[in-house]
Amino acid sequence: MSQVRTSTFLLTAALFFLGVGYTAPAVAEDVPLEITADQALEWNQTAKTYTARGNAKAQQGDFTVSGDTLTAAYEGKNNSTSDLNKVTAEGHVVILSGQAGKADRAEGAKAVYDITGSVITLTGDASRRPQVTRGKDVLIADEIKVFMNGQEMERAEAMGSVQISTGGEQKASGDKAIYTKATNIAELIGTVKIMQGYNWIEGDYAKMNLTTKVSTITGQKNRPRVKGIFYPSSGKKK
Repeated sequence: MSQVRTSTFLLTAALFFLGVGYTAPAVAEDVPLEITADQALEWNQTAKTYTARGNAKAQQGDFTVSGDTLTAAYEGKNNSTSDLNKVTAEGHVVILSGQAGKADRAEGAKAVYDITGSVITLTGDASRRPQVTRGKDVLIADEIKVFMNGQEMERAEAMGSVQISTGGEQKASGDKAIYTKATNIAELIGTVKIMQGYNWIEGDYAKMNLTTKVSTITGQKNRPRVKGIFYPSSGKKK
């Protein structure tokens, strides 16, 4: 095991963390990659891992992963040290994708990035569940899988006590949710309930268009009927 603190190795490891082979700065043409940490950067040749400890942050362009600890695992085929297959972030994890002020944001206690499958799995802890935020829209669940397209969050699948809020206008819940960024549509599946003020509708499946603010709820074979409760326009529950 080796612990290295020099800036040269820091830059090299940053490239490794995001799954890109290192190119000497003199000939690099792509956006530079960088990783920083308050404490230390560790290269474990036996375990085939790189670990950054203490407020660790890896960034390339508008894509950033940060946490208390970042660990990258590589396969080491043909003596390669840059064939990464997994990156794990632990403790106060924040993932940002997009320009500052407009970035999609994912948070959790732990994130495991399967580089080969381009999937990030977010989990929480006793104090806070994982969540994905886009603008004023927030998705919270027991576990969230974020599917990446390059450096962009393309789709999210949430499981377990799912909650969706849309800037305070609507709140929805269900057993499972699928969010697609291209259409800005969230699908809720299982024990679905959508609330706005004291009014609410429920069923087994819902499609929420977060752009048009139109939500459609339907039943399934086991519960074909849907239900809605609506109170007077005064907004006061009787």
